Amino acid sequence: MLGIAVALALPAALAAADPIQVNPNRPTFATPAQTTQRGVAELEVGVEHTAWRDDADLFFTPYLLKLGVLSGFELRLGGNGLLRQTADAHPAVSGFGDLSLGAQWRFLHQGPLGFDYAVQGDWKLPTGSASKGLGSGEADQTLMALASRDFGRVHADVNVLETWLGRPTIGHDRQPAATVSVSGTMTARWSLTGEVYTIGRTSSAARIVSNLWALAFKVSPRLVLDGGADVGLSHAAPRVSLFTGLTVGLARLYR
Repeated sequence: MLGIAVALALPAALAAADPIQVNPNRPTFATPAQTTQRGVAELEVGVEHTAWRDDADLFFTPYLLKLGVLSGFELRLGGNGLLRQTADAHPAVSGFGDLSLGAQWRFLHQGPLGFDYAVQGDWKLPTGSASKGLGSGEADQTLMALASRDFGRVHADVNVLETWLGRPTIGHDRQPAATVSVSGTMTARWSLTGEVYTIGRTSSAARIVSNLWALAFKVSPRLVLDGGADVGLSHAAPRVSLFTGLTVGLARLYR
């Protein structure tokens, strides 16, 4: 009987000693250098509505599944989920968007200037319908450099990235981007995030500059809820995007 009691109590004791603590990437454009805990599967999912300046709008359900393979190394699977897009004088179209596969490696903890440093690579698969306008129909590759640091109750993320956009006739079109995000803890459960980001121009799109504000509520170490707005600052950026979602630690697969 004693052996059975110990066997039943041990998993709970281990969980209490090493609880799942999520590492939210959403809802911001920025990504922290920190990675998901080793052996933990973590899901980010939300809903977002974007209003463009030409009265078109887009509804989608972004998601990101992360697996902490090693300490400082994670695998990533994400996408825009289900999309519904409307445009003036055109019928609405809906379907699933593109799929993205990637990995992130935090190679330096508290390095120069006290920042954590990481690199991330992503490969976008053209699974969304190009004929419906739900995807480009071409594969893209992205390489990102990440730096993050805590300043007391404030957390800062800086990202610089380059995307090679697939093009049917010219091969690839390079698109740089950068973002700075700052999050402040207001109470034990509430935090506020502000962010400014830019996405560079390409041969077919103008430069985008936007800013984003979000509130997050920490229900528990393994569940965080969020919501906010992204307001475009340049003419090419969407007029406004409203979003809400969550980050949840699904399970610890191994230790």
